[in-house]
Amino acid sequence: MRFHRVFPAALSGHPSSRLHLAAVGSVCALAAVAAPITVLVTAGSASAADTAPSVPAVSRVTLTAPATVTKNQRTRLTARLTVGPLSLAGRSVRFEARPLGGTTWTPFATATTDGNGVASVATSGVTRPSEFGAYYSDAAGAVRSDVATAAVHTIDMAPTAPAAVPVNTQVTIAGHLLKDGTRGIASQPVKVWLRASPTSAWSAPLSLRTNRYGVAALAKRFTRTTQVGIRFPGANGLAPSPLAITTVTVKAATASPSGFVFPFANPRQVESSGSWTEDQGIDMFARGNACGSAAILVAVGDGVVIQEGISGFGPTAPVLRMTSGPFKGRNVYYGHTGHVYVPVGAHVRAGQRLAQIGCGSVGYSSGPHLEIGVGEPGGPPCCPGMHQTSGLMLRALLASLRAALS
Repeated sequence: MRFHRVFPAALSGHPSSRLHLAAVGSVCALAAVAAPITVLVTAGSASAADTAPSVPAVSRVTLTAPATVTKNQRTRLTARLTVGPLSLAGRSVRFEARPLGGTTWTPFATATTDGNGVASVATSGVTRPSEFGAYYSDAAGAVRSDVATAAVHTIDMAPTAPAAVPVNTQVTIAGHLLKDGTRGIASQPVKVWLRASPTSAWSAPLSLRTNRYGVAALAKRFTRTTQVGIRFPGANGLAPSPLAITTVTVKAATASPSGFVFPFANPRQVESSGSWTEDQGIDMFARGNACGSAAILVAVGDGVVIQEGISGFGPTAPVLRMTSGPFKGRNVYYGHTGHVYVPVGAHVRAGQRLAQIGCGSVGYSSGPHLEIGVGEPGGPPCCPGMHQTSGLMLRALLASLRAALS
């Protein structure tokens, strides 16, 4: 009979050839009395499977692949080749791929089955939803299996953040968790890490959760340029996302033409100049009476911290001996401050973080605000007389504010 001539050739070389031949005999006997089995031919396929002659399918391939993978990552496909209850060892299984929903297969690998009939290959990085196929064809194509297929979907994270922000401005950073690049995945955990530069260590992660659109958002203030990493760690049968990294660039303080920098880290935070008042220096308020870490002050120029604490202005009020700008050689004081970031004796640069506006009543004050003033050349650390130098400071502040907001 024709089948007896083909099948032993197809099964020869198996470690348990006697059992296999017996099984083949059973299959042939069944084939003689049963209706012929039509071979699956995939429409549009460009693989060897499509050109095989129409003969009964006597072997079977089962293909195993993950349902989802991290986008751009390799994945592993596992195929098992059997005839009835028996595994076929030492046989070449062919693997192919096409975009999910596509019509043309592209062969990309072959692998030989082990003693359990298992062949395994690694794909290249999966960049889009894909369909993978595996089949067996031997004895010049006369004996072959149907094509076993498996769909694989991609998991990705798309970050968004403002490119450049003023110092200490609240901004929103978001990560969009996507399946196949378009569909948001809701109610999933997301981790966010921060670091100062690509060579710095990441911070401890912050935990977020995606909304119904698959978006996880974090509102935060930044006082320096920061890298943000966002990642879905994987859950509920979904593969992890790649670690998506974006950078929040904090704009440096802008100086006026004279080189004087506005003292608020975020110049847009200051109340209108119409509300400023003059005495020894200039009194200014932050919008909403912001204070503490929500109201950061910076050095108006290069200088050295020569004193901390001024009677009437609070125990932490810093005094700078200026080494640049229009007040070079003079002392500039910051009254009614809270936390100070630099110690006495420290050299600071223009725009460097210096202190916070104090919360509550600090020194002789009725609420959170900054009084900034400048002394006479060669004068004491603090402070000038009423209206003695306040006009000079007012003009410097107005010019630097215009420069910062332009």
